[in-house]
Amino acid sequence: MVSNNIMLLDKIHLQKYIYLLGLFVSNQIDISSFEDLFLKIRREDNYWLSGLFNNKIGKVLDSLFLDVDEYTPDCLFDPNNKFTINETELKKRASESLNTLKKII
Repeated sequence: MVSNNIMLLDKIHLQKYIYLLGLFVSNQIDISSFEDLFLKIRREDNYWLSGLFNNKIGKVLDSLFLDVDEYTPDCLFDPNNKFTINETELKKRASESLNTLKKII
């Protein structure tokens, strides 16, 4: 059964990301833990890596992955480098991703 054109499997596989994003944006885990857990979960997520997510969800997650990749700790952050973001910007983007994912499902 499909609800809002999002398959049940998408919803099931997405829950771990929604949970992790919720912990991060509500300051229940720090940036280092978020980065490590997000990358570990993604690395092991055959559903995502196989391109099985709905296109909208895939785009949000892919964008979030790039944001995590661009994150640079504040002590190393160079505001003149357009290919890096600091913790504040990552948290802002993570919050936007979380809100978007919640609206999609």
